[in-house]
Amino acid sequence: MRFLLIFITLAFSFGCSLTPEMAPKLNVPPKPILSKEIYQLSYSTELDSARIKSVQLPAHPIEKTNSVRIVADKVAMTDTLKSHIERALKKHGLKIVTTKKADYVLNIHQLDLTFGPNKTYVLNAPKTSHALYQLVTQKSPSYQCSNIIASVSMRLTHIASSDVVWFAKSSIDSASFQGIPLQFSYTKEQKITNEHDVVSFIVSQNTEQARIARADTPVDVPKYIVEDVISEPQKVAGACTETEVSALSSAMHQQLAAVLIDKINVL
Repeated sequence: MRFLLIFITLAFSFGCSLTPEMAPKLNVPPKPILSKEIYQLSYSTELDSARIKSVQLPAHPIEKTNSVRIVADKVAMTDTLKSHIERALKKHGLKIVTTKKADYVLNIHQLDLTFGPNKTYVLNAPKTSHALYQLVTQKSPSYQCSNIIASVSMRLTHIASSDVVWFAKSSIDSASFQGIPLQFSYTKEQKITNEHDVVSFIVSQNTEQARIARADTPVDVPKYIVEDVISEPQKVAGACTETEVSALSSAMHQQLAAVLIDKINVL
């Protein structure tokens, strides 16, 4: 019995002496706190007021309750624009009729849309300069935007005498119509670029063979590499492309028509 205990003790000691020393397992280092910032930059262009010409002749004073018939057979006028014009006339107290028995006829002569020279939008300096602004100044100091010009002209004729009592014309370009700068949003955030490499290193260093090697030769866990990443600009306000400015045409005609009809002096 005594010899058995001695044998077990010697065997255990011999086994331990054959087991190589291993370094402890490495843990994945905690990630650093990453920041995220959102910037907005704007671009402005020169704006013009609507060009308006309105002439009213005194031969036939226009009075409230006078009836008006709208004629637009020479232009492509939508039902929406026609309704808009009717509402503008009714605000003056005029009565809209569809029969030829009217006091006046309002002829819509022009509803034009033409593309003009592009408008140059220049980057506005923020109140407080920052690194992103400096970068955008170098990459995109300005934008060239499509520019559409809308024109409206109309004439009011006294039916009984065939006298023209009022005529007017107006035009405006899409940049001046919207009257706002182009606004872009940028996201600047920090991202770890070598996370996969760090995790792969930890996995490779936690194998038995690597732990044995690390027992005599310690290793340094690679540090996370953090870089700033700036997103592509996202436009959040303003029309610039040909499709975007074309979408403004209906509202531009409506505004011009309302501005002109507002010039009619009704007693």
